[in-house]
Amino acid sequence: MKRLVVYYTRTGNTRKLAEAIAAASGADLEEIREVGVRREGIVGWLRAGRDAMRKRKVTIEAPRRRAGDYDVVFVGSPVWGWNLAPAIRSYLEAADVGSRRIAFFCTMSGNGATGTFASMRSLVPGANVVGELAILERELGDPAALRDRVASWVADVSRAAGA
Repeated sequence: MKRLVVYYTRTGNTRKLAEAIAAASGADLEEIREVGVRREGIVGWLRAGRDAMRKRKVTIEAPRRRAGDYDVVFVGSPVWGWNLAPAIRSYLEAADVGSRRIAFFCTMSGNGATGTFASMRSLVPGANVVGELAILERELGDPAALRDRVASWVADVSRAAGA
């Protein structure tokens, strides 16, 4: 079963989780990058939250891998303003996921996973969502615990996906 992990990160937190998922599942890894948007520093942080709350889309670099070529696609975003990052919104609206099996994941400092996952599901109405995982920023600091939690979740996703 071919697997792909697609993610966006501003600070590197979502990348840590994406890499752990890719390692646990044997998936290919694809980072989504924005074009022409600056998210550095406090101004970038404020802009990120505003854009997420307003459900804005952004221009992203063309992905190297096509979601439609994979059996299971893991899609991850940081939670900004109780919503997903604009780059992942843009990716999900443009990706050819069809009726693919998708698992969503997010990283956050506090809360907002419920709204983020609801938004993600609404962007891929024909997809079969086989799992959701929310990780708090502080949980990323314990690599062994993170690895165990991710391995358990990936096993659950694999069962749900029929693998």
